[in-house]
Amino acid sequence: MIGLLKRDLHLIISDKKNRFFFLLYIPFLLLIVESYDQKWPYFIILYTYTYLIAITPFSYDMTYKTSYMMSSLPISRKEMVLYKYLLTFIYFVITVVYAGVYLWIINTLGITTVDYFNLEVIKAVIPVILISISFLYPAYFRFEPKIAQIVHMIIFISSFVAMMNVANLGENSLVSHIKFLSDNYILPISIVLYILSLLLSMKLYETRDL
Repeated sequence: MIGLLKRDLHLIISDKKNRFFFLLYIPFLLLIVESYDQKWPYFIILYTYTYLIAITPFSYDMTYKTSYMMSSLPISRKEMVLYKYLLTFIYFVITVVYAGVYLWIINTLGITTVDYFNLEVIKAVIPVILISISFLYPAYFRFEPKIAQIVHMIIFISSFVAMMNVANLGENSLVSHIKFLSDNYILPISIVLYILSLLLSMKLYETRDL
């Protein structure tokens, strides 16, 4: 798993476009997210960065067709899937640290005021990430690149629009009226979905022709 982590981080850091994107995306989000509460820009930043860090290596593999090389590594396909799912949590920790330092600098310079380490927000965003990844990863492990990219765009845009809706409207938003997304249910639901998604991805990737 450490080898996959090093590889994925190298792919992200070594590409100039990725470096510029991850450097400038936080200021961009702060400009477009208008919220009644400082925690929502922080919530959206944690979600989008974790999601995009997780998906970038998949995009690279599709572009350069490295799945053949990956399949030749001395680990089983099931282990490959398991490692990818576990790496999501490492990506999240990296995001929390990176966003925390970045937003702390922004606050210190007086550019704007925004949360940069809020434990409540950190705990709240985890289920949203797990649910998104639960639908995303099986698509990448099973379908062709174009179909997987379509699934990725649908999930990302839908989740982003939903978060923007909550950030702007608060309790009047559509999402806030969906009862199973309440604090009492969303975490257990997200964990169950994540485990089921992991098992499904293992099965799909094991039977896929590369």
